[in-house]
Amino acid sequence: MKALKLILVFLFCIVDPASAQQLENIDKIGDFNDGLIAVSKDNSWGFIDLHGTLVIDFRKDVVAAPEQYPLFSNGLCLIKEMRENVHYYGYINTKGETVIPTVYIVATAFENGYARVIKHYKTDTNGTNVLGKDIVSYSYNELIITTENKMALHIRGPYNLLFYKLKLQQDIPTIHSKFISPHLIAVTEDNNRFSILKVE
Repeated sequence: MKALKLILVFLFCIVDPASAQQLENIDKIGDFNDGLIAVSKDNSWGFIDLHGTLVIDFRKDVVAAPEQYPLFSNGLCLIKEMRENVHYYGYINTKGETVIPTVYIVATAFENGYARVIKHYKTDTNGTNVLGKDIVSYSYNELIITTENKMALHIRGPYNLLFYKLKLQQDIPTIHSKFISPHLIAVTEDNNRFSILKVE
């Protein structure tokens, strides 16, 4: 991979003006995955193809973990959007189109056609508090979804969610599952033991 990155840097410097696009002041270069390479500039990420053409323009909503690069997996890449001080996650395709909307409060990259996500739900209790405001409750479930955004498996939940803490970036739920094979997933239960589930 280091050799590929050096070749890319070299290609950025030697450009045929008739057939290529020159990218300058690139801060970071990711690894080749799903036909694309992530490139960072001014705290934004874009994606180039193997010819050095910028096929997805620089944008600030692409998700990159600390010390890591965003990447496409199964043709999809994580994005995030801030609403009411809460990060919501979704996915774009290799054209930069949002194909899974930003509705999940936690999400992972796709593996073998599946992603692990946490989705929250708001329930109206049909009551009001002393200030006359509607009382609502929040809960969340951990799910496995497909690249078509269909639920493949319910992992765990519902669990109560304190939404005001979520707005303060506190007590954010965590994913308690991991793939151990393309169709088997290990889930850490509340007693710190494991269950193994099969994704059909």
